[in-house]
Amino acid sequence: MTMEEALVEGYVFDAKHSESIDKINKILLQYGLTPNQSKVYLHLTKAGEKTASELSKNLKIPRTETYHLLNSLEQKGIIYSIFGKPSRFNSIPINEAMNILIDNEKKRVEDLESKKKTIVSLWETLPEFHSEKTVLPENRFQSLQGRNSILVKIEQMTKTATKSIHVLGTEANFIKFYHTDFVDYLKNTKSELEIVTTFSEKGNYVFEGIDLENIKKLDDNHQDNFSFIIKDESEVLFFVNNLDTEFSAMWTDSKSFVSTLESLFKMIWRKSKHILEKESAELDEKQYEHRLREIEQEKIILDYLHKNVLAKKRERN
Repeated sequence: MTMEEALVEGYVFDAKHSESIDKINKILLQYGLTPNQSKVYLHLTKAGEKTASELSKNLKIPRTETYHLLNSLEQKGIIYSIFGKPSRFNSIPINEAMNILIDNEKKRVEDLESKKKTIVSLWETLPEFHSEKTVLPENRFQSLQGRNSILVKIEQMTKTATKSIHVLGTEANFIKFYHTDFVDYLKNTKSELEIVTTFSEKGNYVFEGIDLENIKKLDDNHQDNFSFIIKDESEVLFFVNNLDTEFSAMWTDSKSFVSTLESLFKMIWRKSKHILEKESAELDEKQYEHRLREIEQEKIILDYLHKNVLAKKRERN
């Protein structure tokens, strides 16, 4: 809801409230609402009963589209109509609406699950067009958009890992997975788990529940805005941080990419300290100069990877 829309109804949001409304709108998109559906629902929630004409005028949405939006929201079960001439509309409380939208999504997923066996069985009845077994090519790249797609890939990697899962990145990168099964995927992996992250007092809840023996603290000199997960030294999920686009990542089994990032991880892991480890005395001058050279080398590696990952992403688009 914009400030102008609030003024039409006679109440004003300050900058703080306006920011909250924008955040709610974005979150509702993840619940399956379109931007205009979200706008209509929130308007009814705060402004109370309205006719389609009033909504059309207040929200500056064409009347025909407004009727379609109201009909779709009513079918979702989060608004209701009041008989009259003309009909009026109102919303159910937002907490109830969230529960309804969640239940709708659960039912949709259950329906998809029930149809999975049918699709597989039908597929197996189709003839093969080649006799030789397909050999997976090397140097595969996969561009992933959105948190859910990335989480599915993380689940696959952690479940099928047999040797190691290496995670590197700041808490700011992984906080996007908070309130998901991200930590459970890491905890339940049957392979060796090693994590290097900032682990600050404010953000250490991101990896809550993971044995601290598996976590080392990322040095301040390495807190660039990058993160990745490596499975079995054979594939890597590299997070692409771009504020202008949806959360995205690049998965690849390219030997050059994986080996470069694995070398970087081992280098940082080797010189990082465990969370419970006490700080040692200051480094002498020679050690300090050596670490500076290592950091410069890491910067070069990261610049190279960022350029190549983004180039691959542009090729895909």
